[in-house]
Amino acid sequence: MIRSSFCRSLGFIGAAIVLAGAVQAGTRTYVSLAGRDDTIPKLGRPGIAVRVETSPALDAAVLKGELARELARQVHTRRLAIDEAGDYELEVRLDVPSVDGPGVTVPFEAVLRSAQGERLWRIEGRADVLGSPLDDAVVVGIGRNVVSALIHDGWVQPRYDPDDPPPPPPVLRHE
Repeated sequence: MIRSSFCRSLGFIGAAIVLAGAVQAGTRTYVSLAGRDDTIPKLGRPGIAVRVETSPALDAAVLKGELARELARQVHTRRLAIDEAGDYELEVRLDVPSVDGPGVTVPFEAVLRSAQGERLWRIEGRADVLGSPLDDAVVVGIGRNVVSALIHDGWVQPRYDPDDPPPPPPVLRHE
């Protein structure tokens, strides 16, 4: 309760909170949360269409598959028909990875839009990879962190499956 109120307060004053979670050894993913906005009505079990844009160095299909898997198994969403647009559209864009010595940084952005195209929510972040290959595990970690941020900001409600529990919650810290 205190952490929720604290995070909400930080969002109102425009401060950034960083969510950090390890994807694999040598990789850390950071998500800057813009703050929770409880004034916007949220759907209880939305259908979410997923769109992914990546640089040629990363596999968009892997990220799209991980987002679809996480949304279907970790949160309450409804399945979309093949041609259905959905209640929300989640667009995730991975920018061109940048190399800085032995490390690689993959910047990303996620935007949630209404069926009418109105931007409802936005985060940005990065995955820092040190000494590990830039492979599908990095992209999977980004997908899991995007869904975790959606849960954190109240856009989707978590579901608990004892056979497939969610990853441990990321540590919140100021940057």
